[in-house]
Amino acid sequence: MPRPSPSWNPTKPNRMVRIHPIRTGTVQFRTAQIRARSQGPFRLWRILSDREWTRELPIYCYLIEHPEGLFMVDTGASARVMEPGFFPRWHPYYRRAVKYRVAPEDEVGPQLRALGFDPEKVGCVIMTNMQVGHSGGLKYFNRARIIVSAQEWASCMGGVGRLSGYPNAHWPKWLTPRMVTFNAGQIGGLARSQPLTGDGAIYLVRTPGHTHGSISCVVEDGGLMFFFAGDASYLHSTMCEMVADGYAAHPRLQVNTLRNIRELAQSRPMVYLPTHDPDAARRLMELDTSVD
Repeated sequence: MPRPSPSWNPTKPNRMVRIHPIRTGTVQFRTAQIRARSQGPFRLWRILSDREWTRELPIYCYLIEHPEGLFMVDTGASARVMEPGFFPRWHPYYRRAVKYRVAPEDEVGPQLRALGFDPEKVGCVIMTNMQVGHSGGLKYFNRARIIVSAQEWASCMGGVGRLSGYPNAHWPKWLTPRMVTFNAGQIGGLARSQPLTGDGAIYLVRTPGHTHGSISCVVEDGGLMFFFAGDASYLHSTMCEMVADGYAAHPRLQVNTLRNIRELAQSRPMVYLPTHDPDAARRLMELDTSVD
């Protein structure tokens, strides 16, 4: 059984949430995927022809304890990615440009149980996008409210979705997500938001670019903003650099999204938590000793 990642456990009375980063295996990309070498139509070719690999990067999802219940941000990867035939053989990206390492005990269900949580007690699952490293653990949350943006759901369905790399053939048959409508005001330069809790401490924002319908989850607690970014950028550093990734559906839109996130981070204390950043758990752990 893997050792659970350190969690951020608030010690002061005015802090209401606890955050648990859960690493569901690792992934390696070609380096051209992390930082796009162009924004033109040959971006995928640049990834496929790249000979350099990143180091093994984590595949994080996050459990949030809030007085109104348990919330998951994404569900991580499935160990089935290691099985022959999981990825379509005709898809060049999966044959040449990505390497997963996920064991059965790495999946989010066993990890939650190791932390003392029952996956069936999770009330809400927020899907930042529906790609492989985010939707692999959906099978554990058949009682939860699954939230996806309408744009993302439209992009990921059917044969067009599979051509774009979504593993929709492997999702649970019962999956009928709720579409977020974003009916609240803007947060900084991010134009639309949607509260999830009565106190407004947990809400969603649109962060398109990596995929058509990418969203992020924000938690405000104890004077801090925790920004669960999904793949808005792969790393904290690429957010700061405002650089699109090589697999982005809309590179220019992604750059604009990252500019808005960076400006928000400059305006108030923020902990930025993307899916594949190796330092995400460390940043959370350091808050226990460095945040008053």
